[in-house]
This record gives sequence, C-alpha cells and structure tokens, in this order.
Amino acid sequence: MLSLGRIRVVARKELLQLRRDRMTIGMMVMLPLMQLLLFGYAIDTDVRHMPTLVYDADHSPPSRDLVRRLEATGFYDVIGEARGYDDIARAFRSGEARVALVVPASFGRDLGRHRPTQVQLVVDGSDAQVVASATESAASVVSAWSTELRVTDWKQGGPEPIEVATSTWYNPDLRTAVYIVPGLVGVILTMTMVMFTAMGIARERERGTLEQLIVSPVRSVELILGKIVPYITIGYVQMTIILVVGTLVFAVPFAGSWLLLYGLASLFIAANLALGLFFSTLARTQQQAMQMSFFFLLPNMLLSGFMVPFEGMPRPAQLLGEAIPLTHFLRIIRSIVLKGATWDDLRSEVVWLAVICAVLVTVSVLRFRKRLD
Repeated sequence: MLSLGRIRVVARKELLQLRRDRMTIGMMVMLPLMQLLLFGYAIDTDVRHMPTLVYDADHSPPSRDLVRRLEATGFYDVIGEARGYDDIARAFRSGEARVALVVPASFGRDLGRHRPTQVQLVVDGSDAQVVASATESAASVVSAWSTELRVTDWKQGGPEPIEVATSTWYNPDLRTAVYIVPGLVGVILTMTMVMFTAMGIARERERGTLEQLIVSPVRSVELILGKIVPYITIGYVQMTIILVVGTLVFAVPFAGSWLLLYGLASLFIAANLALGLFFSTLARTQQQAMQMSFFFLLPNMLLSGFMVPFEGMPRPAQLLGEAIPLTHFLRIIRSIVLKGATWDDLRSEVVWLAVICAVLVTVSVLRFRKRLD
C-alpha cells in the first residue's frame, strides 16, 4: 500500500534540499524567462536594416529615387557607394555589407525614353534568410514603381518598365549545409570547451583530488594551463573533423586559408575555456557546472547569429550579442571558408574577439584561486 504520509515526508525533504540550492532555483526561474524574452523580443526572421552598398553608374534622378525607395522600406541601410564589383566583394568579405544595388549607366536614359531597364541586386548568399528578405523587398519596391509608371505614361501590356536581376554570391544554390556547417564549428566548440572545462574542475573538487593539487608544488598558473591544454587539442581535433566531413560529404567549399582560420580559432577556444574556468569557480558540483553551461548555451546560439540573422535582432539584443565570442567567430569562419577573407578583411572581428578573450581570461584567472573556497 502506498503511504501518502511517507510520500509527503520525502517530498518535503526534497523541497528543503532544493531550497538550499539557490543556483538551481535561480536557473529554474531565469531559464523560462530568458527563453520568453529571447524568442518573443530578440528573434525576428524578417531581416531589416541590412547594410547595403550602392554602385550607381548612372547618377541620375531616377537612380537616386530608387535608392530612396529602398531605404524607405527599412530593410536596407545604405552605408556608402561602391566604385565597382571589387569594392562590393571587399565589403562582403569583411562583413561591412550584405547587399549591393548596381544601377547601370543607361538607367535614367532608358526610363526617360520609355524603354524597359534592369537593375542588379547582389546579395551575400552565406545567409539564406538575408537573401530571401533582400530579394523579396527589392522585388516589391521595383514592382510598385513599375505599376506607377504604367499608370502614368507607359503602354499597357508591354514588358515591365523596371526589373531586378538578383546575383547571389558565395552560395548561389542557397544550400543550407553551406551556411550551417561552418557555424557548427563554433557552436560545438562552445559546447565542449565550456562544459568540459567547467565540469573538469568541479569533478576534481567532488572527488577530493583538487586538495592534492592544492598542496602540491604546482603553481596556480601551471595548474590552469595544465587543465586547459588538453582541451585546446580536443578543440582543434573537433574543428578539423567538422570541416573535413563538411567538405567531403556536404560539398562545402573552402575558399580561404586554413592557416589563418586555425590561428584565429585559438582566440575563440581560449575565450571559451576561460569562460568554462569561470563557471568552475562558481559551481560546487558537476551538476551545477552543467546547468550553468546549458544556461549560457541558449542565448549564445540565439544572439550570435547562428540560428537567425544578426541584422534581424533589435539593437539592444545586438549589443548583447557583440559581447559573445561566438558572434565574432561565426563571422570569421564563414568569411574565411565561404568568401576567402584575409587578415585585412577580418581585422575588426579579430580585435573584438581578442578583447573579449582577454577580459574572460583575466576574470577567470583572478577568480580561480589555489584553494578550496
């Protein structure tokens, strides 16, 4: 026979133990609240404010009118003018622009003579959602303008006065694997580096072996380096496996330098290891370390631009995402793998990642003490 009294006693004991674990209670409250805020506020699949270059070979009133119409939609933020396709490629590699509008030299003249004309929309194809938003919005704007022209003084039933020709660079077939596989390198490295490091120190504390390290002649810095060096090797092995399998199985192109990618990946790996070390100074058990790692993983994926385009998030969420190492590593690895970016193209992202890494390493080392408490 089941005893309700004994069940009540065990349940009360469990609640008392849970009440003493403030970290678990905090995560139970913060996790659903964070998910609600992220999915309801920060995540928007309608990509707006895409940084846009204009290559205007016409410089006529109609061409300027087209640029104003595109800006008025809120989907395009014109950041400057290009002098040719080389400028567009350079801006795409560095991440300064995601879209480029190319207006031919005969645009205004053709419209003035009632001849059909065409503009080109060049889109960075490393993100399929950016391609969809850019092409659909531009097609809508041009279609509305063509309708206005037909109503005024164009012949009915003829060809469209203005058409948009879309050119998708780096991923013309819009294959999902081309976009996802490089991003998975950053996500998997984050999961393993943060979790393994955090749980490794907590495991030492639970088993009592941390006491032996503390009374040994090993210095704090030597202890930290000895703990993280194996995980650096593991990180590079994981990275190599993903890229090689992605290239061979999913035909993901690799346009850049392997040496540059592996060199810059060291900053990202170090940042995640430092973060895991910081979590280990807060957690007393492996369970707490795992909880904190998962608690960090969700906003890390959502705010970094891995699941949704970074431009689709509101400004406060973007500012928060800039403080996440994965945000900058995703831009670095996608630019190197898909666009063949060089050091000059990635300089700003490297500076961001280096500063974040330095802050995390400093805070983690200061928090970590060669003592039990």
